[in-house]
Amino acid sequence: MTISQTSGLSQERRERAFQEAVSFAKFVEEAQVNQRTLTANYEAYAPEERQLDFLNDRQEPVDVLVLAHDWCGDVVANLPLFGKIADRTDKLRLHILNRDPDNQDIADLYKHADGRSHIPTYVFFDQSGQELGVFIERPAEITALLGQWIESFWNEHPELEGRGKPISELGESEKKELLRYLKLRRTEVIGQEQEAILREIQSIVSR
Repeated sequence: MTISQTSGLSQERRERAFQEAVSFAKFVEEAQVNQRTLTANYEAYAPEERQLDFLNDRQEPVDVLVLAHDWCGDVVANLPLFGKIADRTDKLRLHILNRDPDNQDIADLYKHADGRSHIPTYVFFDQSGQELGVFIERPAEITALLGQWIESFWNEHPELEGRGKPISELGESEKKELLRYLKLRRTEVIGQEQEAILREIQSIVSR
């Protein structure tokens, strides 16, 4: 999901966030839950040079402030692509922070359409500190696929309880099975997700 807005994030707060943030490599090193999957997804993403021309052709780099946690499926799925892009071009610089507990004030400035903060949240800035745009969670087409996969999961497992409930309200065994299923299905469309996110990034930085 992409949104355009003036955040009100002060220069002082932005600079402090950048100082406290870590690189993608450090984020993976410190990961507590999904270090292996973060690494595997980083290796799986392989954008072609032509797909990065819109960044390489820029005169100045773009800074991206990221709110994330490595337990989040969307973070694990798409932050590695941002890490790969940052390593492939000097025109995208990542500044990654855990949202909780110390950066909820930033998250509150970039709420999802449902009124809550979601992760990952990517906030793009040019070198003057002007906000270019925000990308939250995942591309819309991946959200649509998630809905289809959840429906397929319950069709394939009629013996399980919890159909129609939010994932957060499922029993632990059902939640574990569903999340494992969604993780597997998402790896099947990593190329599609790569293309969708690259389009989102290009749309934001080209404004």
